[in-house]
Amino acid sequence: LTASAACASGSQSIGLGTLLIRNGLQECVVCGGAQEANMYGVASFDGIQSFALREDDDATKASRPFDRDRNGLVPGGGAATVILESYESAVRRGAPILAEIVGWGFSGNGDHISTPNVAGPARSLELCLKDAGVNPMEIGYVNAHATSTKIGDAREAQAIAQFFGESNVPVTSTKSQTGHEMWMAGASEIIYSMLMMKNGFIAGNVNFENPDEETACINVL
Repeated sequence: LTASAACASGSQSIGLGTLLIRNGLQECVVCGGAQEANMYGVASFDGIQSFALREDDDATKASRPFDRDRNGLVPGGGAATVILESYESAVRRGAPILAEIVGWGFSGNGDHISTPNVAGPARSLELCLKDAGVNPMEIGYVNAHATSTKIGDAREAQAIAQFFGESNVPVTSTKSQTGHEMWMAGASEIIYSMLMMKNGFIAGNVNFENPDEETACINVL
């Protein structure tokens, strides 16, 4: 089953796997995403002028989510897979349980095909926590989608601030270290978050030096 949801495809695959298991249709689902980063696979992003430009030729400074000097994304790629299964199935086969999915949510962004609004991501956060029965104040970390584009990071920061209010939840985008892994990003970033949980740390938002007016509303580490 292929989930086609642009850069949320990896996340969608895990959400859909969750639904299949919850509804008793499957016991175990292999979920994830893959992205081959080549000229042809990412050309559409160049077409909408989404790539970062660095006048000083320092590529390590190019991906800078939430920073005021961000000007585009850096493409990345690879593959990421998680094995999703019911608790009973995992216990029965003696599998090491690494994490639990307690809720998920998604929303359609009907305003524009590539320019996000605030309502869309805020709605997905609302539905996720409602599904999980979790209060926003209980959340200890948000792994943001933030790709290092001007408008995308701004809208996402506003959505996070709107939903989490005064909780001051720590936020980082691991894309500052990996680049934007396109269709696989949702799957790989779940794995990065699991590694953080297991080892008790939060991966810093590299190249975040100064917020702008729209990204200053969240607690970027």
